Amino acid sequence: MFSTIVIHAASTRAHRLRYLIAATNCLEIARDLDNFPSEHELKRVCGGIGPEVVVIDLESSESLTLAAMVREVIPSAAIIGYGPTVEGAIVAPKVGFDNTVPFEATIDDLRFAIQESLRKRQGGVEKSLFCFIPAKAGSGCSTIVLNTAAAMARDEGKRVLVLDTDLRSGILTVMLAVEPKVSIQNLLASIQQLDHRRFRDFVITAQGVDYLVSSRSLDIPPPEWVDYFHLLSIALRQYDAILVDMPELINPATVELVRRAADTYVVSTPEIPSMKLANQRFSELERLGIPKTRMGLLVNRWHRSDASTAQIAEMVKHPVTRVFPNDYAGVRSAILAGRPISERSNLGIAYSEFAGELFGKTTVHDNSITGKLKSLWGIRESRSVA
Repeated sequence: MFSTIVIHAASTRAHRLRYLIAATNCLEIARDLDNFPSEHELKRVCGGIGPEVVVIDLESSESLTLAAMVREVIPSAAIIGYGPTVEGAIVAPKVGFDNTVPFEATIDDLRFAIQESLRKRQGGVEKSLFCFIPAKAGSGCSTIVLNTAAAMARDEGKRVLVLDTDLRSGILTVMLAVEPKVSIQNLLASIQQLDHRRFRDFVITAQGVDYLVSSRSLDIPPPEWVDYFHLLSIALRQYDAILVDMPELINPATVELVRRAADTYVVSTPEIPSMKLANQRFSELERLGIPKTRMGLLVNRWHRSDASTAQIAEMVKHPVTRVFPNDYAGVRSAILAGRPISERSNLGIAYSEFAGELFGKTTVHDNSITGKLKSLWGIRESRSVA
């Protein structure tokens, strides 16, 4: 839950305000102040709490002036005003309130205000967060995530975390050949009581990469946006990169990840059904407000006989970010062994290049005639391995 300070001047409306806060199931009242504190008192109260949310009853016009002081003392806190007058609702944003809710607000009204306010103050785009969405089931999204993460850890020396958020169909445990006793479902179910130390209890490590894997359990309630918000607040401090293996349909919980990702990649194969659905995935991302500059298209299992990158881009209506060549035998062998694909294979080299590009490295291309011909077909230059 988000640590919260409630401020009201012995308000007769305090009982209803406390009820609404408790009913949201995402705010925990750390201090309940029944008077307007001085700056010194506010600093003393906040010193040992570090509140993430401050809720101020706006019954009195005097309370409008509190926001500026709160903002100075706790710059990152979300400030929400409760029950303003019509004039107060107009003035509130100008004096520092992130949001206001009317006296007659429902629980959902307050939850929405909390969500929008926290996103404004603490939920910006994270340069180390990358999401991967399959155009359709079977596109190879998990294969790309697992191998890119392994390349990041191996070649770039980065601390990498993979989140398996396809809670019903996640296959990372199959690809890693593990049967962990804990899962991302277990973590999300207890995330609001979790600290950085206990976070490690839910992580499994393979080939230098940390994973939060799905158990595909049907018995644990689905998470909400607030659970992923808390997860990111813990994980972003510990890792250089977080890769998210997502289901093809974004839901009200996973939208929190996509909204904050530096880049979201749609993974498609060169097959017509997959490309058609890739176009739909991009439309869905646009409707969520994700700018095109933060979207990418990854073409998986590409073969020379398939459509060129230009033809694929025309069908999907989005430029191709990278092509991964088809290596069915190599991927199959890697899955059977529970490890990433060989880093020396053509496909392994493509993963290594892509991992470097996510950290801002520029891939050096072969400028020979052969290399240019490969580039025309959308193939990154790679070396053969005996």
